[in-house]
Amino acid sequence: MKKFYILIIILVFVAKAQSQEPWGPPFPLTDSLSDNVNATLSILPAEMIQPDTLYLLWEKSYDSQSTGIYARNLTTMAGPFMVAAQLNAHFKYPRVFRRGTGDTLFYFSYETDMNGNWDLYYSIMMKNEMALGPFPFIRSGLNERSLHFGDIQSFSWEKEGSVFVKTFTGDTVKLASDSCSNPVQVGDGDVAYEMGAGPDHGTYYSKYDYTMNLWSGPFPLDINGTNTHLTFGNDSYGDVNAPYLFWQHKNGPFWVIEGFDIFDSQSVSFNNFTGSNNMSPSYCSIIMTTDQGYLPNMDFSTFASDITGNTEIYVNMWIYDTSYSNISVNSVNNAHPQLFNNFHFSSGLDNQLFDIWESYRGGHWQLWATTRDILTGEDALKGYSAWMIKCSPNPFKDETRIEYFSGKASLVTVDIYDLSGRKIKTLITTSEGQGIHSVTWDGKDDSGSAVPAGIYVCTLKTADRFYNCKIICR
Repeated sequence: MKKFYILIIILVFVAKAQSQEPWGPPFPLTDSLSDNVNATLSILPAEMIQPDTLYLLWEKSYDSQSTGIYARNLTTMAGPFMVAAQLNAHFKYPRVFRRGTGDTLFYFSYETDMNGNWDLYYSIMMKNEMALGPFPFIRSGLNERSLHFGDIQSFSWEKEGSVFVKTFTGDTVKLASDSCSNPVQVGDGDVAYEMGAGPDHGTYYSKYDYTMNLWSGPFPLDINGTNTHLTFGNDSYGDVNAPYLFWQHKNGPFWVIEGFDIFDSQSVSFNNFTGSNNMSPSYCSIIMTTDQGYLPNMDFSTFASDITGNTEIYVNMWIYDTSYSNISVNSVNNAHPQLFNNFHFSSGLDNQLFDIWESYRGGHWQLWATTRDILTGEDALKGYSAWMIKCSPNPFKDETRIEYFSGKASLVTVDIYDLSGRKIKTLITTSEGQGIHSVTWDGKDDSGSAVPAGIYVCTLKTADRFYNCKIICR
Protein backbone atom coordinates (compact mmCIF):
# COMPACT_ATOMS: atom_id res chain seq x y z
CA MET A 1 0.00 0.00 0.00
CA LYS A 2 2.74 2.45 0.94
CA LYS A 3 4.69 1.57 -2.21
CA PHE A 4 1.64 2.35 -4.31
CA TYR A 5 1.23 5.87 -2.94
CA ILE A 6 4.96 6.60 -3.01
CA LEU A 7 5.04 5.67 -6.69
CA ILE A 8 2.03 7.85 -7.40
CA ILE A 9 3.84 10.82 -5.84
CA ILE A 10 6.95 10.13 -7.94
CA LEU A 11 4.91 9.88 -11.13
CA VAL A 12 3.09 13.10 -10.31
CA PHE A 13 6.32 15.06 -9.96
CA VAL A 14 7.61 13.61 -13.23
CA ALA A 15 4.41 14.67 -14.99
CA LYS A 16 4.61 18.13 -13.35
CA ALA A 17 0.89 17.98 -12.69
CA GLN A 18 -0.86 20.20 -10.18
CA SER A 19 -2.84 18.67 -7.33
CA GLN A 20 -6.57 19.20 -7.39
CA GLU A 21 -8.88 18.54 -4.45
CA PRO A 22 -10.80 16.45 -3.68
CA TRP A 23 -9.39 14.42 -6.56
CA GLY A 24 -5.71 13.59 -6.44
CA PRO A 25 -3.25 14.73 -9.10
CA PRO A 26 -3.28 12.81 -12.42
CA PHE A 27 -0.63 10.15 -12.99
CA PRO A 28 0.27 7.84 -15.94
CA LEU A 29 -0.50 4.13 -15.89
CA THR A 30 1.20 3.17 -19.17
CA ASP A 31 4.34 4.02 -21.13
CA SER A 32 4.71 6.92 -23.58
CA LEU A 33 6.27 4.90 -26.42
CA SER A 34 3.22 2.98 -27.64
CA ASP A 35 -0.54 3.46 -27.98
CA ASN A 36 -2.59 2.33 -24.97
CA VAL A 37 -6.40 2.47 -25.03
CA ASN A 38 -9.62 0.76 -23.85
CA ALA A 39 -8.98 0.38 -20.13
CA THR A 40 -10.91 -1.87 -17.78
CA LEU A 41 -10.40 -2.86 -14.12
CA SER A 42 -10.82 -6.14 -12.28
CA ILE A 43 -11.40 -5.53 -8.57
CA LEU A 44 -10.62 -8.52 -6.38
CA PRO A 45 -11.64 -8.37 -2.69
CA ALA A 46 -9.38 -9.57 0.09
CA GLU A 47 -11.19 -12.88 0.51
CA MET A 48 -9.85 -13.87 -2.93
CA ILE A 49 -6.33 -12.47 -2.78
CA GLN A 50 -4.56 -10.56 0.01
CA PRO A 51 -4.79 -7.61 0.07
CA ASP A 52 -7.61 -6.13 -2.04
CA THR A 53 -6.11 -6.14 -5.52
CA LEU A 54 -6.85 -4.21 -8.70
CA TYR A 55 -5.77 -5.42 -12.11
CA LEU A 56 -5.83 -3.02 -15.04
CA LEU A 57 -6.37 -4.52 -18.50
CA TRP A 58 -6.05 -2.58 -21.74
CA GLU A 59 -5.23 -2.72 -25.44
CA LYS A 60 -1.61 -1.87 -26.30
CA SER A 61 0.42 -1.64 -29.51
CA TYR A 62 2.37 -4.91 -29.75
CA ASP A 63 4.30 -3.90 -32.87
CA SER A 64 3.55 -1.84 -36.00
CA GLN A 65 1.11 -4.51 -37.26
CA SER A 66 -0.34 -5.88 -34.03
CA THR A 67 -2.08 -4.98 -30.80
CA GLY A 68 -2.25 -7.11 -27.66
CA ILE A 69 -4.01 -7.21 -24.30
CA TYR A 70 -1.80 -6.22 -21.38
CA ALA A 71 -2.34 -6.25 -17.62
CA ARG A 72 -0.90 -4.46 -14.60
CA ASN A 73 -1.34 -5.00 -10.88
CA LEU A 74 -2.22 -1.54 -9.55
CA THR A 75 -1.86 -2.65 -5.94
CA THR A 76 1.87 -3.30 -6.32
CA MET A 77 2.35 -1.08 -9.42
CA ALA A 78 4.58 -3.81 -10.87
CA GLY A 79 5.43 -3.53 -14.54
CA PRO A 80 2.85 -4.40 -17.21
CA PHE A 81 2.77 -7.87 -18.75
CA MET A 82 1.16 -9.32 -21.87
CA VAL A 83 -1.83 -11.65 -21.46
CA ALA A 84 -3.05 -12.09 -25.08
CA ALA A 85 -1.27 -11.30 -28.35
CA GLN A 86 -0.19 -12.77 -31.69
CA LEU A 87 2.02 -11.39 -34.45
CA ASN A 88 0.15 -9.66 -37.28
CA ALA A 89 -3.14 -9.82 -35.38
CA HIS A 90 -5.15 -7.39 -33.30
CA PHE A 91 -6.51 -8.08 -29.83
CA LYS A 92 -8.92 -5.35 -28.79
CA TYR A 93 -11.55 -4.24 -26.30
CA PRO A 94 -10.77 -6.35 -23.17
CA ARG A 95 -13.58 -6.77 -20.66
CA VAL A 96 -13.58 -8.69 -17.38
CA PHE A 97 -16.78 -10.72 -17.14
CA ARG A 98 -16.45 -13.10 -14.18
CA ARG A 99 -14.42 -13.57 -11.01
CA GLY A 100 -12.80 -16.93 -10.49
CA THR A 101 -12.24 -19.30 -7.60
CA GLY A 102 -9.18 -21.12 -6.27
CA ASP A 103 -6.16 -20.32 -8.44
CA THR A 104 -8.28 -18.49 -11.04
CA LEU A 105 -8.53 -14.71 -10.51
CA PHE A 106 -10.93 -13.76 -13.29
CA TYR A 107 -12.05 -14.37 -16.87
CA PHE A 108 -11.73 -11.68 -19.53
CA SER A 109 -12.96 -11.43 -23.10
CA TYR A 110 -11.73 -9.57 -26.18
CA GLU A 111 -12.16 -9.43 -29.94
CA THR A 112 -9.42 -10.57 -32.33
CA ASP A 113 -8.83 -10.93 -36.07
CA MET A 114 -6.20 -13.65 -35.69
CA ASN A 115 -8.29 -15.98 -37.92
CA GLY A 116 -8.82 -13.44 -40.71
CA ASN A 117 -12.12 -12.06 -39.42
CA TRP A 118 -13.24 -10.64 -36.10
CA ASP A 119 -14.11 -13.28 -33.50
CA LEU A 120 -14.82 -13.13 -29.77
CA TYR A 121 -12.40 -15.00 -27.47
CA TYR A 122 -11.64 -15.17 -23.75
CA SER A 123 -8.69 -15.97 -21.47
CA ILE A 124 -8.27 -16.89 -17.81
CA MET A 125 -6.04 -14.90 -15.44
CA MET A 126 -4.39 -17.09 -12.80
CA LYS A 127 -3.05 -16.09 -9.38
CA ASN A 128 0.52 -16.52 -10.62
CA GLU A 129 -0.30 -13.87 -13.27
CA MET A 130 -0.16 -16.40 -16.07
CA ALA A 131 -2.96 -16.13 -18.63
CA LEU A 132 -4.53 -19.27 -20.11
CA GLY A 133 -6.00 -18.99 -23.61
CA PRO A 134 -7.13 -17.75 -25.99
CA PHE A 135 -10.31 -19.83 -26.02
CA PRO A 136 -13.12 -19.24 -28.55
CA PHE A 137 -16.19 -17.55 -27.10
CA ILE A 138 -18.25 -16.76 -30.21
CA ARG A 139 -16.81 -17.74 -33.58
CA SER A 140 -19.02 -18.31 -36.63
CA GLY A 141 -16.77 -17.32 -39.52
CA LEU A 142 -18.38 -13.87 -39.75
CA ASN A 143 -17.26 -10.61 -38.10
CA GLU A 144 -18.42 -10.59 -34.48
CA ARG A 145 -17.51 -7.65 -32.27
CA SER A 146 -18.52 -5.41 -29.36
CA LEU A 147 -19.21 -8.06 -26.74
CA HIS A 148 -20.97 -6.60 -23.70
CA PHE A 149 -22.03 -8.35 -20.49
CA GLY A 150 -25.02 -7.56 -18.35
CA ASP A 151 -25.64 -9.83 -15.41
CA ILE A 152 -23.90 -13.20 -15.26
CA GLN A 153 -26.75 -14.74 -17.26
CA SER A 154 -26.67 -12.78 -20.51
CA PHE A 155 -24.43 -10.98 -23.00
CA SER A 156 -24.83 -9.28 -26.37
CA TRP A 157 -22.69 -8.57 -29.41
CA GLU A 158 -22.86 -7.29 -32.99
CA LYS A 159 -22.42 -9.37 -36.15
CA GLU A 160 -22.48 -7.99 -39.69
CA GLY A 161 -24.79 -5.07 -38.84
CA SER A 162 -27.11 -7.04 -36.53
CA VAL A 163 -27.30 -7.25 -32.73
CA PHE A 164 -27.53 -10.63 -31.01
CA VAL A 165 -28.07 -11.63 -27.41
CA LYS A 166 -27.61 -14.90 -25.52
CA THR A 167 -29.58 -15.45 -22.29
CA PHE A 168 -29.44 -17.97 -19.45
CA THR A 169 -31.84 -20.23 -21.40
CA GLY A 170 -29.04 -20.86 -23.89
CA ASP A 171 -30.95 -19.33 -26.79
CA THR A 172 -29.26 -16.90 -29.19
CA VAL A 173 -31.66 -14.25 -30.46
CA LYS A 174 -31.24 -11.60 -33.16
CA LEU A 175 -32.61 -8.38 -31.66
CA ALA A 176 -32.36 -6.03 -34.63
CA SER A 177 -30.69 -5.79 -38.01
CA ASP A 178 -30.41 -2.40 -39.70
CA SER A 179 -26.80 -1.22 -39.51
CA CYS A 180 -26.78 -1.99 -35.78
CA SER A 181 -23.72 -1.59 -33.56
CA ASN A 182 -22.44 -0.97 -30.04
CA PRO A 183 -24.86 -3.08 -27.96
CA VAL A 184 -25.00 -2.29 -24.24
CA GLN A 185 -26.67 -4.47 -21.60
CA VAL A 186 -29.10 -2.25 -19.68
CA GLY A 187 -30.59 -3.24 -16.35
CA ASP A 188 -32.29 -6.60 -15.94
CA GLY A 189 -32.83 -8.01 -19.41
CA ASP A 190 -32.71 -4.93 -21.68
CA VAL A 191 -30.20 -4.24 -24.45
CA ALA A 192 -29.61 -0.79 -25.97
CA TYR A 193 -27.79 -0.25 -29.28
CA GLU A 194 -27.24 2.09 -32.19
CA MET A 195 -29.32 1.46 -35.30
CA GLY A 196 -29.24 3.08 -38.72
CA ALA A 197 -31.94 5.71 -39.25
CA GLY A 198 -31.38 7.08 -42.74
CA PRO A 199 -27.95 8.72 -42.87
CA ASP A 200 -27.80 8.90 -39.08
CA HIS A 201 -27.82 6.46 -36.16
CA GLY A 202 -30.59 6.38 -33.58
CA THR A 203 -30.58 4.97 -30.05
CA TYR A 204 -32.87 1.95 -29.60
CA TYR A 205 -33.40 -0.81 -27.07
CA SER A 206 -35.05 -4.23 -26.77
CA LYS A 207 -36.69 -5.75 -23.70
CA TYR A 208 -36.71 -9.31 -22.40
CA ASP A 209 -39.66 -10.87 -20.57
CA TYR A 210 -38.19 -13.51 -18.24
CA THR A 211 -41.65 -14.99 -17.62
CA MET A 212 -42.49 -15.50 -21.27
CA ASN A 213 -38.87 -15.93 -22.44
CA LEU A 214 -39.56 -13.46 -25.24
CA TRP A 215 -37.85 -10.33 -26.60
CA SER A 216 -39.75 -7.27 -27.77
CA GLY A 217 -38.59 -4.21 -29.65
CA PRO A 218 -36.71 -2.39 -30.98
CA PHE A 219 -38.05 0.68 -29.18
CA PRO A 220 -36.66 4.13 -30.10
CA LEU A 221 -35.04 6.35 -27.48
CA ASP A 222 -33.53 9.01 -29.77
CA ILE A 223 -33.98 8.89 -33.55
CA ASN A 224 -33.09 12.51 -34.35
CA GLY A 225 -29.59 13.08 -35.71
CA THR A 226 -26.54 11.01 -34.89
CA ASN A 227 -26.27 9.14 -31.59
CA THR A 228 -23.24 7.14 -30.53
CA HIS A 229 -21.04 6.03 -27.62
CA LEU A 230 -23.72 4.36 -25.50
CA THR A 231 -22.75 3.70 -21.91
CA PHE A 232 -24.63 2.28 -18.93
CA GLY A 233 -23.85 3.09 -15.31
CA ASN A 234 -21.90 0.61 -13.19
CA ASP A 235 -21.86 0.21 -9.43
CA SER A 236 -20.64 -1.91 -6.55
CA TYR A 237 -23.44 -4.45 -6.52
CA GLY A 238 -24.67 -4.85 -10.10
CA ASP A 239 -26.69 -2.65 -12.40
CA VAL A 240 -29.89 -2.29 -10.38
CA ASN A 241 -28.71 0.85 -8.59
CA ALA A 242 -27.41 2.62 -11.69
CA PRO A 243 -30.42 2.98 -14.01
CA TYR A 244 -29.03 5.58 -16.41
CA LEU A 245 -28.15 5.03 -20.04
CA PHE A 246 -26.14 7.87 -21.62
CA TRP A 247 -24.97 8.58 -25.16
CA GLN A 248 -23.51 11.31 -27.36
CA HIS A 249 -26.00 13.20 -29.52
CA LYS A 250 -25.08 15.52 -32.39
CA ASN A 251 -26.96 18.76 -31.70
CA GLY A 252 -26.19 21.23 -34.50
CA PRO A 253 -22.43 21.81 -34.60
CA PHE A 254 -21.79 20.30 -31.16
CA TRP A 255 -21.94 16.95 -29.41
CA VAL A 256 -24.12 16.90 -26.28
CA ILE A 257 -24.82 14.11 -23.79
CA GLU A 258 -28.35 12.73 -23.55
CA GLY A 259 -29.69 10.24 -21.02
CA PHE A 260 -32.56 7.92 -20.19
CA ASP A 261 -33.76 6.57 -16.84
CA ILE A 262 -34.43 2.86 -17.31
CA PHE A 263 -36.37 2.58 -14.01
CA ASP A 264 -38.78 5.43 -14.67
CA SER A 265 -38.81 5.24 -18.50
CA GLN A 266 -38.08 8.92 -18.96
CA SER A 267 -35.33 11.16 -20.28
CA VAL A 268 -32.82 12.61 -17.82
CA SER A 269 -30.77 15.78 -18.24
CA PHE A 270 -26.99 15.91 -18.32
CA ASN A 271 -25.51 19.31 -17.49
CA ASN A 272 -23.58 19.88 -20.73
CA PHE A 273 -21.19 22.80 -21.19
CA THR A 274 -22.93 25.16 -23.62
CA GLY A 275 -21.15 25.92 -26.90
CA SER A 276 -18.68 23.04 -26.69
CA ASN A 277 -18.42 19.36 -27.53
CA ASN A 278 -19.34 17.08 -24.62
CA MET A 279 -18.39 13.45 -25.19
CA SER A 280 -17.80 9.97 -23.76
CA PRO A 281 -20.02 9.98 -20.66
CA SER A 282 -19.36 7.53 -17.83
CA TYR A 283 -21.39 7.10 -14.66
CA CYS A 284 -20.79 5.25 -11.42
CA SER A 285 -23.14 4.60 -8.51
CA ILE A 286 -21.61 3.32 -5.28
CA ILE A 287 -23.45 1.58 -2.48
CA MET A 288 -21.13 1.69 0.49
CA THR A 289 -21.19 -0.89 3.27
CA THR A 290 -19.60 -0.97 6.69
CA ASP A 291 -19.79 -3.36 9.63
CA GLN A 292 -22.84 -1.38 10.77
CA GLY A 293 -24.71 -1.79 7.47
CA TYR A 294 -25.33 0.29 4.36
CA LEU A 295 -24.45 3.90 3.74
CA PRO A 296 -26.41 5.81 1.10
CA ASN A 297 -25.33 5.41 -2.50
CA MET A 298 -23.08 8.08 -4.00
CA ASP A 299 -23.12 8.93 -7.69
CA PHE A 300 -20.41 10.34 -9.94
CA SER A 301 -20.36 11.26 -13.62
CA THR A 302 -17.44 12.03 -15.91
CA PHE A 303 -17.05 13.14 -19.53
CA ALA A 304 -14.70 14.84 -21.99
CA SER A 305 -15.28 18.42 -23.18
CA ASP A 306 -13.40 20.99 -25.26
CA ILE A 307 -14.80 23.99 -23.39
CA THR A 308 -11.26 25.33 -22.82
CA GLY A 309 -10.04 24.68 -26.37
CA ASN A 310 -8.32 21.50 -25.24
CA THR A 311 -10.29 18.29 -24.73
CA GLU A 312 -10.18 17.88 -20.97
CA ILE A 313 -11.71 15.36 -18.55
CA TYR A 314 -14.31 16.60 -16.07
CA VAL A 315 -15.95 14.83 -13.14
CA ASN A 316 -18.62 15.76 -10.63
CA MET A 317 -21.09 14.39 -8.11
CA TRP A 318 -24.20 13.31 -9.98
CA ILE A 319 -25.44 14.64 -13.30
CA TYR A 320 -27.27 17.73 -12.00
CA ASP A 321 -24.30 19.15 -10.09
CA THR A 322 -22.56 22.05 -11.88
CA SER A 323 -19.37 22.01 -9.79
CA TYR A 324 -17.20 20.05 -12.23
CA SER A 325 -13.53 19.37 -11.53
CA ASN A 326 -11.02 19.35 -14.39
CA ILE A 327 -8.99 16.28 -13.49
CA SER A 328 -6.77 16.09 -16.58
CA VAL A 329 -5.24 19.47 -15.58
CA ASN A 330 -4.64 21.39 -18.81
CA SER A 331 -3.25 18.65 -21.02
CA VAL A 332 -3.97 18.84 -24.73
CA ASN A 333 -6.11 15.93 -25.93
CA ASN A 334 -7.96 13.53 -23.62
CA ALA A 335 -10.76 11.06 -24.30
CA HIS A 336 -12.93 8.21 -23.02
CA PRO A 337 -12.92 8.63 -19.23
CA GLN A 338 -14.24 5.71 -17.18
CA LEU A 339 -15.14 5.54 -13.52
CA PHE A 340 -14.27 2.49 -11.45
CA ASN A 341 -14.70 2.01 -7.71
CA ASN A 342 -13.09 -0.26 -5.11
CA PHE A 343 -15.06 0.10 -1.92
CA HIS A 344 -14.12 -2.47 0.73
CA PHE A 345 -13.50 -2.23 4.47
CA SER A 346 -10.58 -4.61 4.70
CA SER A 347 -7.11 -3.83 3.35
CA GLY A 348 -5.42 -2.65 0.19
CA LEU A 349 -6.79 0.19 -1.91
CA ASP A 350 -9.79 0.81 0.33
CA ASN A 351 -12.48 3.31 -0.62
CA GLN A 352 -10.80 4.45 -3.83
CA LEU A 353 -12.73 5.77 -6.81
CA PHE A 354 -10.69 5.73 -10.05
CA ASP A 355 -11.23 7.87 -13.12
CA ILE A 356 -9.10 6.44 -15.96
CA TRP A 357 -8.88 8.06 -19.39
CA GLU A 358 -6.86 8.15 -22.62
CA SER A 359 -4.43 11.06 -23.06
CA TYR A 360 -2.57 11.84 -26.29
CA ARG A 361 0.97 12.89 -25.41
CA GLY A 362 4.22 12.72 -27.36
CA GLY A 363 2.61 11.11 -30.41
CA HIS A 364 0.98 8.22 -28.53
CA TRP A 365 -2.12 7.50 -26.50
CA GLN A 366 -1.42 6.81 -22.83
CA LEU A 367 -3.68 5.80 -19.97
CA TRP A 368 -3.82 8.34 -17.16
CA ALA A 369 -5.76 8.22 -13.92
CA THR A 370 -6.67 10.05 -10.76
CA THR A 371 -8.29 8.80 -7.57
CA ARG A 372 -10.21 10.09 -4.60
CA ASP A 373 -11.09 8.59 -1.26
CA ILE A 374 -14.84 8.08 -1.33
CA LEU A 375 -15.33 8.62 2.40
CA THR A 376 -12.95 11.47 3.17
CA GLY A 377 -13.00 13.39 -0.13
CA GLU A 378 -13.79 17.04 0.54
CA ASP A 379 -17.02 16.95 -1.44
CA ALA A 380 -17.70 13.23 -1.19
CA LEU A 381 -20.82 13.52 0.92
CA LYS A 382 -22.67 16.13 -1.09
CA GLY A 383 -26.09 14.72 -2.04
CA TYR A 384 -26.46 13.75 -5.67
CA SER A 385 -29.89 15.38 -5.84
CA ALA A 386 -29.59 18.39 -3.56
CA TRP A 387 -33.19 19.42 -4.19
CA MET A 388 -34.44 16.10 -2.78
CA ILE A 389 -33.06 16.76 0.71
CA LYS A 390 -31.50 19.84 2.32
CA CYS A 391 -30.58 20.94 5.82
CA SER A 392 -30.77 24.46 7.25
CA PRO A 393 -28.97 25.96 9.05
CA ASN A 394 -25.87 24.11 7.97
CA PRO A 395 -23.45 24.26 9.80
CA PHE A 396 -25.63 24.26 12.94
CA LYS A 397 -25.10 24.40 16.67
CA ASP A 398 -28.39 23.69 18.47
CA GLU A 399 -30.84 22.44 15.84
CA THR A 400 -31.16 22.01 12.08
CA ARG A 401 -34.28 21.60 9.97
CA ILE A 402 -34.17 18.82 7.39
CA GLU A 403 -36.51 19.38 4.46
CA TYR A 404 -37.09 16.67 1.90
CA PHE A 405 -39.25 15.97 -1.11
CA SER A 406 -41.11 12.72 -1.67
CA GLY A 407 -41.86 12.17 -5.36
CA LYS A 408 -44.63 9.66 -4.63
CA ALA A 409 -46.36 8.03 -1.68
CA SER A 410 -43.79 5.82 0.01
CA LEU A 411 -42.33 4.56 3.26
CA VAL A 412 -39.72 7.17 4.17
CA THR A 413 -36.81 6.83 6.60
CA VAL A 414 -34.51 9.69 7.62
CA ASP A 415 -31.31 8.67 9.45
CA ILE A 416 -28.11 10.34 10.66
CA TYR A 417 -24.72 8.59 10.16
CA ASP A 418 -21.19 9.49 11.14
CA LEU A 419 -18.31 9.17 8.68
CA SER A 420 -17.40 5.68 9.86
CA GLY A 421 -20.79 4.43 8.68
CA ARG A 422 -22.29 4.07 12.17
CA LYS A 423 -25.93 5.09 12.41
CA ILE A 424 -26.30 7.85 15.03
CA LYS A 425 -30.03 8.41 15.06
CA THR A 426 -33.22 7.53 13.22
CA LEU A 427 -35.21 10.74 12.95
CA ILE A 428 -38.32 9.36 11.30
CA THR A 429 -39.73 6.19 9.74
CA THR A 430 -43.22 6.73 8.38
CA SER A 431 -45.42 6.59 5.30
CA GLU A 432 -45.42 9.91 3.47
CA GLY A 433 -47.53 11.20 0.62
CA GLN A 434 -46.11 13.10 -2.33
CA GLY A 435 -44.82 16.56 -1.44
CA ILE A 436 -42.39 18.49 0.76
CA HIS A 437 -41.91 17.35 4.36
CA SER A 438 -39.52 18.24 7.19
CA VAL A 439 -38.05 16.99 10.44
CA THR A 440 -35.59 18.54 12.90
CA TRP A 441 -32.41 17.21 14.46
CA ASP A 442 -31.12 18.58 17.75
CA GLY A 443 -27.62 17.13 17.39
CA LYS A 444 -28.26 14.19 19.73
CA ASP A 445 -27.95 10.46 19.17
CA ASP A 446 -30.54 7.77 19.89
CA SER A 447 -29.47 7.67 23.55
CA GLY A 448 -30.10 11.40 23.97
CA SER A 449 -26.41 12.36 24.20
CA ALA A 450 -25.05 15.30 22.21
CA VAL A 451 -22.83 14.17 19.33
CA PRO A 452 -19.29 15.56 18.99
CA ALA A 453 -18.69 18.44 16.61
CA GLY A 454 -17.94 17.18 13.12
CA ILE A 455 -19.37 16.08 9.77
CA TYR A 456 -22.42 13.82 9.59
CA VAL A 457 -24.55 12.42 6.82
CA CYS A 458 -28.32 12.79 6.73
CA THR A 459 -29.95 10.10 4.55
CA LEU A 460 -33.38 9.90 3.02
CA LYS A 461 -34.50 6.41 2.00
CA THR A 462 -37.66 5.87 -0.02
CA ALA A 463 -39.05 2.67 -1.50
CA ASP A 464 -36.52 2.59 -4.34
CA ARG A 465 -33.97 5.39 -3.90
CA PHE A 466 -31.37 6.84 -1.51
CA TYR A 467 -30.59 10.54 -1.12
CA ASN A 468 -28.18 12.25 1.25
CA CYS A 469 -26.72 15.53 2.35
CA LYS A 470 -23.77 16.55 4.51
CA ILE A 471 -24.42 18.19 7.89
CA ILE A 472 -21.78 20.00 9.93
CA CYS A 473 -22.38 20.07 13.66
CA ARG A 474 -20.45 22.73 15.61
